[in-house]
Parts: sequence; structure tokens; C-alpha cells
Amino acid sequence: MTSTETVVIGLNWVGDNILALPTFRALQHRFRGEGGIAVAAPENVAPLLASSGIFRKVIPWNGSTRSRIESLRRGGKFQRAVILPNSFRAAVVTLAAGIRERWGYSTDCRSLLLTHRVPRGTRGHQLEDYAALLAALNAPRVVDELPSMTLPAATREKARRRLRQLGVKLDCPLFGIHAGGLYGRAKHWGDDRFCEVAERLRNDGCNVVLLTSPGERVQAETISASCSHIPVIGGEGDVLDLAAAIAHCSVVITNDSGPLHLAAALAVPSVSIFGPTDPGRTVIPGATRVLRKPLACAPCYARECPLGHHQCMRDISVNEVYDAAVGLYAEVEGAQELVRIRKQ
Repeated sequence: MTSTETVVIGLNWVGDNILALPTFRALQHRFRGEGGIAVAAPENVAPLLASSGIFRKVIPWNGSTRSRIESLRRGGKFQRAVILPNSFRAAVVTLAAGIRERWGYSTDCRSLLLTHRVPRGTRGHQLEDYAALLAALNAPRVVDELPSMTLPAATREKARRRLRQLGVKLDCPLFGIHAGGLYGRAKHWGDDRFCEVAERLRNDGCNVVLLTSPGERVQAETISASCSHIPVIGGEGDVLDLAAAIAHCSVVITNDSGPLHLAAALAVPSVSIFGPTDPGRTVIPGATRVLRKPLACAPCYARECPLGHHQCMRDISVNEVYDAAVGLYAEVEGAQELVRIRKQ
């Protein structure tokens, strides 16, 4: 029997998939009468997408092009693929998997691999990146919809137990710090600076936890060792567990990275530190404070500072980050609550 189900080729990065949630929901609404939609996404992101309730099926994949083709073939007999990544490889995978309809932007010399080629529009906020593709599919998203997630109660409780095991007191403000960013070191504000902010928050009577991923685990453990062993969470690689830990935070402090977008989708206030990238492209409106210095060379989007000075990040001081975090907490929870914590 021929399936009419649609598979969406998801993005490689956690943050990009979070920003694509309104797009996923628009596609689910469009194809709900034709079997719904499936999604193929990296193994670490798959549990998070599965928890969203959007997809009929989630196909986890990693590794080589060949292994991704096999994963897609095993996932079902799909009639249609909606390809969100703009890469040549993403189109090759759907063609080799035998999917008849292949929708995507005509970028990266892949037009011949697509059956339905859509010109990409001008780049604005990343939330609008797939507007032209959705219009071609007659699946417009709600214009003002922002990425949002509600985690299962069992997942939140699991994170609560884990935080308690790590010695985190959940009756005090909890600040989550993410010092990494797998994109490249140009996005990193500085381990020693994050450590200084953490120590000041702890001296205020607040709890601090370091948020990380397997690729950043050594970095997080190094920071922890130099900061009186701040608890580290997320190194096991399950993004859903990391999201659940973020959901318990009062404020998240981070570079431009996946945890920033997770915090926004979970309605957790955040302080974000930007240098080589443009917050106008990715920051989700809400309770967030963006720290950025207006330099002529920024944004450069380089993985390493091409000029060698990294001034766009170095010029953002510890005081600025600390004040933004404490000020945001006081704004959300009330200044009197912060005074009470400091007196304890």
C-alpha cells in the first residue's frame, strides 16, 4: 500500500530545530488529513522532537550519507519529503531513499535533485526562513507564532530528582550557565568569565548549574573544577533531559547556542551574549536580555575570530553579564525576593 505520509528533513543543530517548531506545526496542520508528518533528525535531538507531540513518527539518524538513506528507508514508505536544510546532501538522501516528491529551496546546486524547487526569499529572522517553502506547499504558519514547548511531567520530575542528587536546592534561585557552543570558539565569551559570574551568584545565595553537551563536557568539567565544583548537567547527550533541567532554572546565561533557544521555548528568562552572530536573526522575543557590542567587523559568522582579537566578546564585561542576570531575575521574580535570598 502506498503511503501518503510526509517526512520532514530536520536540521542538524538543536537551536535550529527549536526555531523550526512553528514550521513543523504548520506542516502537521497541512498534512494532518494525509497521515500527518514524520521527521528525520539527529539522534540527540530526536527525543526532544518526539516530546513535542507534533510528529506521527520521529526517525533518529546520524553518521554517513549511506546510513541516513537506510534510516529513511526503514522509517516508512514516504510519498513526499520537505527538506529544511539547504545542503546538497539533504536532497541526495531523499532521492536515494526513493521518495517521489522532494520539496526544498533551490540552493547548493541541488535543483536537479528536487521535484519541486522553491526560490529562497530574502533572509530576515530565522523564524521566517521557511515562509516561501510553506507558501509553495499551501501550509502557511501562524505569523506571530513563537517556538514553544511543554515537557512531559515525568521528564520534569526526572530532572528535579537529578538536580537534587547534584546538591541543587530548588527552593533558591537557580541560574543555568552554558559556556560552550559547538559552532566554534568565536561564540565563546570565556570560561574564566563565566566562572566569575557563577561565583558572584553563589555568593549571593543562589544556586548555579553548568549546562553542557557531550562535545562540551570537558570544558564544563574544567570550569566546574575551577569554581568549587559547580554541578554539571547535560553531558550524557540527551537534549530532552537538558531541556528539563533548563525548565527548572530561574534564569539561563548563555552564548548564542542551543540552550538559549531551549530556554526561550520553555519560557525561561535568559541573558544571551552575542559577538560574531546577529541576534536579529535568531533571538526569540520574550524575557531575554541580549548583550552585544556594536563593532564594525560584526557580525562575521566566523568560527574563529578572523582578526585575532575577539573584541566583540571580550568587550562585554563580567559586571554587565552579572547585572543583566540579577536584574532580569529581580524583574521577573521581584526585587524583594532577591534581597531576601541575599540575607539568608
